Amino acid sequence: MMTDAEWIAAIAATVTVTMLASAWIGSWISRARIEGYDDLLEGVRQSRVQLNSVMAKTEKITAALRARSKKLGKITERTRNLVAMEARSDQIAAAFEANKRSFLATKKAIAQRQAELEKLDTDAHQLKKSLDLYSRIEDFVDYGLYEEPEYLFETYERFKVELKRVRDRQKLLIKEKRAVERPEELQVDGSSKTGAAVLTGQEKLMLKTFNVECDLLIGKVNAGNYARTLERIEKLAEGLEKSAVSLMCGIKPDYVQLKYDECTLQYQARLKKDEEREEQRRINEQMREEARAEKEYQDAIKKAEEEERQFESLLERARAQLQEARDDERVEYELRVAHLEEQLAEAVTKEERARSLAQQTRRGHVYVISNVGSFGDDVYKIGLTRRLDPMERVKELGDASVPFTFDVHAVIFSDDAPALESALHQEFDRSRVNCVNRRKEFFRVKLNDIRSAVERICGADVDFRMTVLAEEYYESLRLQGVTQEAA
Repeated sequence: MMTDAEWIAAIAATVTVTMLASAWIGSWISRARIEGYDDLLEGVRQSRVQLNSVMAKTEKITAALRARSKKLGKITERTRNLVAMEARSDQIAAAFEANKRSFLATKKAIAQRQAELEKLDTDAHQLKKSLDLYSRIEDFVDYGLYEEPEYLFETYERFKVELKRVRDRQKLLIKEKRAVERPEELQVDGSSKTGAAVLTGQEKLMLKTFNVECDLLIGKVNAGNYARTLERIEKLAEGLEKSAVSLMCGIKPDYVQLKYDECTLQYQARLKKDEEREEQRRINEQMREEARAEKEYQDAIKKAEEEERQFESLLERARAQLQEARDDERVEYELRVAHLEEQLAEAVTKEERARSLAQQTRRGHVYVISNVGSFGDDVYKIGLTRRLDPMERVKELGDASVPFTFDVHAVIFSDDAPALESALHQEFDRSRVNCVNRRKEFFRVKLNDIRSAVERICGADVDFRMTVLAEEYYESLRLQGVTQEAA
């Protein structure tokens, strides 16, 4: 199919041919006039045939050109529409961006409302769980299991006194008929007297069941089931109320609250008793450690005194030999006397140091050690020893109780070692690994934090070894890997 340019070129060619034909016919007629009439008529006839053929082609080309012009008009119209749409494209894009922003804002608002709705659903679910037959108690207790309970009293004996007071208040509520809620009057077979007897029997049965079950629960309360015990007491009261719903009877909230108080007191009393027992063990261990250190000091004093006497005897003999020595032997004896005098001075220094340590029993070493293979990363033991060689205590800890030896990160000498140890334990009290047995001096904390605390308490830089070697542990892992590959 020909393009518009080709059609225009064809029309131009046709017009040119027509003009040339007309010119040729004119020139030919002129020549025919000269040559003769017959020739002129024949030439005209032939020219007309040729002209008709050219005109037929011209009409065909004109028709095609007209169709092309019509199609071109349609294309021009579409082009004009596209130009107009392009002019409006910026407005459309701006409107699209505005609608997009509006959509995103709406979507965000919907997400927020959905989150609020989910929270309201959760709150409603929790509220439905609490709104049962026993929802009259508005302020039970916070069912939390504390890592470190906030003790109400300082000693176990004081807890025992308070427990007796709580039990006495329970007895008073029972005596005054304020432990169980019951209707004022009940008709049974048309008799109020029979109804009163039924209510009294139901009251006694509910109290007996509730008290016996609570005693069993509270008798077994410990750090692991404290929160669950409180919940079971609540469920017990609810169950009894549901069983007597036809009689409209139930345990009163004040009486249930006293059971909660009794459970909490019993729980904390047991922890306090265990703490006092552990404190007594710690004191006994401290006394044994002091006795061991005292014996060590006395042995060191005794050994230093024996060395001192030996060196004095040897020095006296060497001096006598020096006086009797010949000139060629004097240098050798003088050197021997000087060496014995140096050894005697060291023995005297040892004796003085041992006596000083024996007189100041609060002196000692606070050590920071770890055992990655036994306890994992970032678990450190902060302990105290009064031994002359603190490494003996570290070796003793790693001998049989754990599979790997300890890494020593710091050994800090202090004139008041117990105070330094106590301050560090208080600093990281919330990071204890064992929150019940406080004699277990392991803390989950960063070594940099321990170092900062020591430097802050001691007021000076302390030599810390920050690298955890754990050579036995990592070598064991390597050997286990080799064994597994071999298998």
